[in-house]
Amino acid sequence: MLKELETAGRRVLSRAVLSHFGSSRVYQRIPESANLKRILIMRWDAIGDMVVCLPLFRKIRDLFPEAEVGIVVSRRNNSLLKYEYGFHTILYDSNPSVYLKSIIEAIRFRPDAVVDTRMHYDSTTSFIYGAVTGAEWTLSASNRDNRLPFSVRVPMPPGRHHYADLTRILLEGLGRRIEPSELDREISLSSEETGFANAFWREAGLKLRGRSIGINISTRDPRHLWGESSIKELCSRLNSSGHVPILISTPDEHSKALQIASSSQGTLVAPVCPTILHVAALLKGFRILVTPDTGIVHVAASQGVPVVGLYCPNESHLPLWYPWEVQHEIISAPRSVAEIEAGDVQEAVERLLEKVGVEGRLCQEF
Repeated sequence: MLKELETAGRRVLSRAVLSHFGSSRVYQRIPESANLKRILIMRWDAIGDMVVCLPLFRKIRDLFPEAEVGIVVSRRNNSLLKYEYGFHTILYDSNPSVYLKSIIEAIRFRPDAVVDTRMHYDSTTSFIYGAVTGAEWTLSASNRDNRLPFSVRVPMPPGRHHYADLTRILLEGLGRRIEPSELDREISLSSEETGFANAFWREAGLKLRGRSIGINISTRDPRHLWGESSIKELCSRLNSSGHVPILISTPDEHSKALQIASSSQGTLVAPVCPTILHVAALLKGFRILVTPDTGIVHVAASQGVPVVGLYCPNESHLPLWYPWEVQHEIISAPRSVAEIEAGDVQEAVERLLEKVGVEGRLCQEF
């Protein structure tokens, strides 16, 4: 019910603000003469989206030291900014009262520029934030659905590119070049999260850190679910090959991980992770991660962990969300992740091990 109210409210608000827009010049980037004192970036979606874009947001913060940078976040991805500095965060939620508070806070922030980071379509929500705040510049990618009057349409290159590369091009529409080689990609952690991970590796055996194969058994999207029998078979195959599999899961599937491990000799189970930051700290110690969940793909990649990703073949946008700037193998089946064979995953693990080296990732104490 709340979602329907929020959607209806956005439609009404969108029609109201659209009525005030006439035809005007559309730019491909903000003119160099523009004085940006406050920049508001829209990233109110999933964890993986924020993980991929965060290094670029940090770069914008550094390239515009005279400006205040705000980010509209969701409850899911807000925790990733816990130890970040220099960002003004505004919480977005579909709950009408939270949404209204978010709009009011954005108005008080008074941005000169609002950036819509969606690539597949124009975001009505992003447009509303730009319109109600009175931002002079509203940036969006020039894509297949230019239905809303953003004042800056940043040209996107033809062909298929990673989401991070497209976001970099979009953010360069603010007027300053972003050098990809200078990006800081690691998720910021504190001694609490790193201590949590260190405690696990001490208990499991320090010799396993940097040499174990992580297997994520959880996924938000049912289409990405990989069956228990396949996970058990993969554990058995890896163990027979001399590897130590370690299962990780969401807290509500920890008992499932324990059940799988109990029937899979030589398989360990990672502890329950209170937050995504604890997951990131734990993943940093794996040699390779196998996962059907794209959010965890990006968390692992941000920590420099090679990834075997299990994907749905019918998702045409997939090249956008492959593991970024890390060694990886991609596997998909004709119809769903559930059809992927454990033997194919094991072969992908072995291929990836050849890429990263026989000794694996030798991790030091955090």
